[in-house]
Order: sequence, then structure tokens, then C-alpha cells
Amino acid sequence: MPTYLSSSDQTLLTNIFSTYEQIFGTTTKCQYQPFPAIEHKSVHPFFNEYEERHKILIEFFKHIPEFNNLFIDDKIRLIRNHFGGMITINELMLARSMNENLVSSLNNIFGLNISKIVIESSKRILAYTYDPILLKLVLIVRSLSSGINRYRKDTDMDRIFHNTLAVFAGQCIYVELLWRYILSKLPFERDAIKFFNKLILDLLYLQHSCFIVERYMYNLGHEIDQMNPLMQSMWPKIEKSDKIDYGNDIDMKPCS
Repeated sequence: MPTYLSSSDQTLLTNIFSTYEQIFGTTTKCQYQPFPAIEHKSVHPFFNEYEERHKILIEFFKHIPEFNNLFIDDKIRLIRNHFGGMITINELMLARSMNENLVSSLNNIFGLNISKIVIESSKRILAYTYDPILLKLVLIVRSLSSGINRYRKDTDMDRIFHNTLAVFAGQCIYVELLWRYILSKLPFERDAIKFFNKLILDLLYLQHSCFIVERYMYNLGHEIDQMNPLMQSMWPKIEKSDKIDYGNDIDMKPCS
């Protein structure tokens, strides 16, 4: 059987795993406290409860050199660009299940039709949580993806990155690592192709559910206004988009 992972690949994978576990396991209680802690009836307290967990996820990305070395504005745009997908993937990795409070909150907040799609997308991603590395790599790839993945009209999302080549170069590193990792886990290349194809389809379904949620959120400006600063900055403020300093809401100073 071919050896797809080099020693440097294995070291990088070990570093990714240990960094994530240290940030979310050792320094926080996220792995032991289900989200949400209570059933929510409206949008803003739901996302306000999540805010601290998102700050920790950003801290994880800041330990990825290819992300950490980007311009601050580029890092902020990348984080905002994948907000919904990041929440879903990260929370499912931590919880490895969908607790009753989460399901009830989704039904209360978005209604049965939308929550059904969100729950189905979560179940598809949940199927990959048995692997300790796979979704962590997916998160990193998404954090370095410059495509517009939001149902947004505010101008900030359309601005050109300061260093697009650096974003693409970082993404290529982790896309290729993801592919080699999948190859190393399956007996034949055709199995890896089938697995990768299904993974992409499930991620596209997740993206579809995020678009539906964001479309719904466009009618909830009063709820967005009641969110904490970081969470508020993740949602559209169309009438004021060119006046908002998002850098004040997201700590993107590079790790030393």
C-alpha cells in the first residue's frame, strides 16, 4: 500500500490535532458543555451564547501560520465569509451529537421548515465526526477559502483581498493535505474519490442550509441589533456596511 503521508505531513496533522484539543479541551470547557445550555426562543440570545465559542475558534485559526500571516482585513473577511458553516462543523466536532436544546432552539428560532434543512445538514456532517482529523482539516480549508459563501449584499464581502495569492497558496496546502489524508485512510484510490465526492456534496448541502438561514435573517434586523458586537458583525448591516469597523469586533492580531 502506498505511503501517501510524508513525515512532515504527519507532523502537521499531529500539530493540528493537538492545537485544537488544547484550545478547546484544556483551556476551555467547550468540549464538556453542550451548546446551547438552554432552549432559546429568539435569535439574539442564541448567538450571544455562542459568541465565546466563536472567539475560541478564531484563536485556533490564529495558530495556523498560513492564516495567521495574512493581512488582518483578509482574516476578518475570511472568518465572516464562512460563519454559518464554521459554527455547524465546529459544534458538531465538539458535541458529536445534536442535543435536545439545540433542536428545540432551531425549531423555535427558524421554524420547522428551515430547521428541518439545518438539522439534516448537521446530520450529514455529524457522520464524519468519528475521524479525529478530517473535519479539522475541512475547517482550515474553509478558513482559507476566498469564495463568497454568504447570502449577503453588503459591499464588504465583495472587496478584493489584499493578498489573494497568499490565501490561495494556504488553501492549496491544506486541500492537498486533506486529499492525501483521505488516500491514507482508504484501501483504494477509487474509494478515496467516492469518499471525497460525498464529502463535497455534504458540504454543499451545508452551504445550501446556510444560504437559507441567512436569507431568513435579512428580515430580523431588530434581532441582529441586540446581538453582542462579534456576533452582530457576522450578519449584514446593509445601510451602514461601509461605516462599520469590523476590526474592532474581531481580535485578529497575529499570534506571536
